[in-house]
Amino acid sequence: RKSIKKCLKRPAGQEETNKSLILKMSASVKNKQEFFKILERRILLSDGAMGTTLQELGYTACPDFLNLNKDDLKAISGIHLKYLHAGSEIIQTNSFGSNPINLQSCGLAANLEQANINAVNAAKEAISNYRSQTGSSRELFIAGNLGPLGKLLEPYGDLKFEDAVDAFSKQASILIDSGADLILIETMIDLKEALAAVEAARKVSDGITVACTLSFTENGVTVMGNKADAFGEELINAGCDIIGANCSVGSKAMIKIVEKIRNANPDARLIIQPNAGLPVISDGKTKFNETPEIMAENFKEILKFKPSIIGGCCGSTPEHIKKIAELIVIN
Repeated sequence: RKSIKKCLKRPAGQEETNKSLILKMSASVKNKQEFFKILERRILLSDGAMGTTLQELGYTACPDFLNLNKDDLKAISGIHLKYLHAGSEIIQTNSFGSNPINLQSCGLAANLEQANINAVNAAKEAISNYRSQTGSSRELFIAGNLGPLGKLLEPYGDLKFEDAVDAFSKQASILIDSGADLILIETMIDLKEALAAVEAARKVSDGITVACTLSFTENGVTVMGNKADAFGEELINAGCDIIGANCSVGSKAMIKIVEKIRNANPDARLIIQPNAGLPVISDGKTKFNETPEIMAENFKEILKFKPSIIGGCCGSTPEHIKKIAELIVIN
């Protein structure tokens, strides 16, 4: 989801934040029953894109690499802060690719713990700055973000299911210990990998909320053949609390996908985070073709299916989130 594919080696002289300095700035961790009570009262608004936002700022390294540099962490925290000012209540850690397998492919295997701790701390710092700037005491949450491992599971690849569970467990454990209020597994194209991630999160914590989204093409099927109307029950039975979809399509195409998910899972809690349309090349840069106004208009239809959490994915900005926030207030 919010990743930039190019990974770089760590440059010489790169600074790291001491892992022992875990900031105590986030909301207190909610167990899932407390979190569910909030979702019964209202829809929670998540944030928008991290990777494409970093690209706009000129960054070319994979976002997880940036977790290891003090100045880059300030930029990440600054993006979190903009989403909070736009109305986001859930901030997703910049840890989409910070799992052991993906970090190893980037030459950063030794930095697993540091990358994830720093990702949580950047979100905590943004929350602290937001409260200082606004005086707001509204409930805010940090979602520990888990993305795909970067390798295919058997039989399509050579990664064993138990090894996938082990890799996800290591990352989830660090995120939860560092202060994540919930775990968000996202941009999964293989239900089997999603199930491994859910099992991993549950091994680490019985009490934390676990959400998981798959990425569907416009016809409601993932690249690996999982259908929007046939994945939810397996995830829920595995211990997932909130299911849904993110990435791959814009908010207009997402409407039909959400309809399929809801019809197949009438009582499930849903999380929906589409892209801001489709990517287009403008002045040599990749842009997304849904304006904040267009995306908000499409979300009016998505809201009819009663999601619990909504937000944006690739191409979405604080301006998109601000427009979506207005819908929640109205509704």
